[in-house]
Amino acid sequence: MNNLRLWLLRPLRYLAAIAAVVIATVVLVYAVQARVRLPELHAWHRVLLHEEAGAERPAAFESFEAYLEQEARLFAELRERVYAGPEADTFALGRYKPHSVVAELALETPYNRTYELAPEGEPRGSVLLMHGLSDSPYSMRGMAETFQSRGYYVVALRLPGHGTVPSGLREVRWEHWYAAVAVAARHAAARGGRGKPFYIGGHSTGAALATLYAVRALDDPALPQPQGLYLVSAAIGISPFAVLTNVISGLAFIPWFEKSRWIDVFPEYDPYKYNSFPVNAANQIHTLTGVLRDALDDAGRRGGLAAMPRVVVFQSIVDSTITAEEVVRGLLALLPRADHELVVFDVNRIDAVQGLIAAGPLEDLERIRNSTNLPFRMTVVASSGPDTRAVAAYTREAGAAEVRKEELGLEWPNTVFSLGHVSLPFPADDPIYGVALPPDAHPPFNLGAVAVRGESGALVLSLGSFSRLRSNPFFDVIRMKILETLTRDERAVDRPQ
Repeated sequence: MNNLRLWLLRPLRYLAAIAAVVIATVVLVYAVQARVRLPELHAWHRVLLHEEAGAERPAAFESFEAYLEQEARLFAELRERVYAGPEADTFALGRYKPHSVVAELALETPYNRTYELAPEGEPRGSVLLMHGLSDSPYSMRGMAETFQSRGYYVVALRLPGHGTVPSGLREVRWEHWYAAVAVAARHAAARGGRGKPFYIGGHSTGAALATLYAVRALDDPALPQPQGLYLVSAAIGISPFAVLTNVISGLAFIPWFEKSRWIDVFPEYDPYKYNSFPVNAANQIHTLTGVLRDALDDAGRRGGLAAMPRVVVFQSIVDSTITAEEVVRGLLALLPRADHELVVFDVNRIDAVQGLIAAGPLEDLERIRNSTNLPFRMTVVASSGPDTRAVAAYTREAGAAEVRKEELGLEWPNTVFSLGHVSLPFPADDPIYGVALPPDAHPPFNLGAVAVRGESGALVLSLGSFSRLRSNPFFDVIRMKILETLTRDERAVDRPQ
């Protein structure tokens, strides 16, 4: 028996040794590659702000007021240790260059911090909105102002690790994000008023957090239950290869290999979004989506998803982070038939550019369109015809086959082929990311309308940095859908029983 056991263990030990060598090689190769490929790190990559809500400051999650007080201390520390520190940026448009136009936007406007919008008069209800990974509450501005215009009290939450320095994402944990969401949800629901509707929504990682909150609220009476979810480019499924981020930074504790903490290191010229991206950030969103998947599966087995609030998802059919199919398979298809809806933004199908469009996204959309008996309403925002830049909304009700077409009075801008992951929550006239700079923007700074032409290497930034669409020419669709669903809810409340 002992000989048999030894005979069986020998190949297992051999395989374990091979696996250890492979992992060690991957870690070493990545560390060396990061050392050679990535530019030098700066203070905003190295400095860890001690006043961030998290493991060192758990009291910040005891109440919303405590969270805001901790946030104020955090930004005071940011000014002292980064902007007034010995390694302030020298890049003319640097976010961390004192008194630059970008620094003025980052520090002197409210959008890198948690902010609240109150309606005129008594609120009809309230909403909590969360931004995406490496973003800031600025990305929720368009949606926040839409809810406020309808009479709702809005809380746009800054998630821990965001709005300050990219190094804030080196140590943050998804549990810190969720703890902040739970605290802010209680505050937002209370500000809306007892018995008033409460909604929750977000972009990308914020959408994943909103969904996890809604699932957990089904069984937790201490969490205010939302009446509806509004999810934009929802991070429902992330590549399983992201799990490798657990190991590839294994040599980062050695100063010579500290760059292995980072996937990307770029100049920081965006006032409301980090350009540099640490390994830990990828690991945390991968872990979060796994927790969300398990929560949905568990609630589904127990029949709890029948009580899920209405879910409205806005998704570009071309998205380098998450696909519409994953949103359908990982969320909407799991929900019993109700008033849920998927709004998909198609590619530009005008004949002149058809030969340039990749086949993959078109195939994804056709698979969803051809699915029968979908348990949710589906609206596709697509070209009105092959010879026009006008777009229309094509809507199919849950379980139905017929499609209703509605002209929207909107058009594809010239040279725009598709929307994308980062562009959906920003209106086309956004002063920072819009395709056109509003005349009253101050200070005048726009990243969305920059059109550069030239030779590679002529700029300190790559030409590709400016080619990705940063705003949504069809944001009115999101605005109208929010107002339409709110109106339906309000009429249902006012309707005599």
